[in-house]
Amino acid sequence: MASTRLIIALSLLLSIPATSLPAFAAGAITNATLPAAKPGNVRLLVNRHGTGKAMDVQNDTDVPVEVVLRLTRMVNVTGVGSGVVRKTVPARTRMRIATLRKRQPAYPLMFQQSFNYSLIYSPDPNKKGSVGGYAYALPWKGGPFHISQGAGGDFSHNSPKGRYAVDVAMPVGTPIVAARAGTVLTTRDGQAGRMPDPAGNYVRIVHDDGTHSAYLHLKQGSVKVKEGQQVRAGALLGHSGNTGRSTGPHLHFVVQKHYGDSLVSIPFRFSRPVSSLPNFASN
Repeated sequence: MASTRLIIALSLLLSIPATSLPAFAAGAITNATLPAAKPGNVRLLVNRHGTGKAMDVQNDTDVPVEVVLRLTRMVNVTGVGSGVVRKTVPARTRMRIATLRKRQPAYPLMFQQSFNYSLIYSPDPNKKGSVGGYAYALPWKGGPFHISQGAGGDFSHNSPKGRYAVDVAMPVGTPIVAARAGTVLTTRDGQAGRMPDPAGNYVRIVHDDGTHSAYLHLKQGSVKVKEGQQVRAGALLGHSGNTGRSTGPHLHFVVQKHYGDSLVSIPFRFSRPVSSLPNFASN
């Protein structure tokens, strides 16, 4: 992997319609400018191709993406080797990444699929397709930890509000710190389990450019800041937990901006490579 670009490794990496994501490699998610109409998607499109299937990726974002397609439980399938396909799809492009064919024409073709993608970040702002924006500090202390779900994840990162979020698996009680300076907008600290809020206990911070960062699933009673409080990057916000819609202890971190009357998740990047974390694309 070229040192001039950092891959935003999201498990399955950033995907919208049919994906799930697990881990960052070199650390970047990017604060790119969203299209005026609707935030861009990365979609896997599966269509009939003769007696088989054609699998295309439609990249509607303004940056290239690295996509990972995994096929398992394949029956009567040829054309994909080991079942793992990795491709780079340019910005604003539709590209075929795989064509599945039948080994035996008289028998059905069967498989299960999982699709992920990651934005490709270049630190050179003059390089075509690069993505810049504010560089967020890592919002935790300790580790290294494993990213269990990234952008476009099948489980929960598939809506406009959470599309570019990242889940970092970590033990309950891990210190969670502000990734960027701002003002605490809202908090929740009293939820013990899954109900009533899927976010569990959380801290939401608004930044000077109007964007928000949110830290979800925190441990009950651990939040250390109050609404209206100004915080610096690195300030202790609370401790990680397993509250809300969570299948295990982790931090859900997302950057959002206003889009009409709602909030949408936007790409972001970390301030330094997360080289200590595994690249989910290679797992």
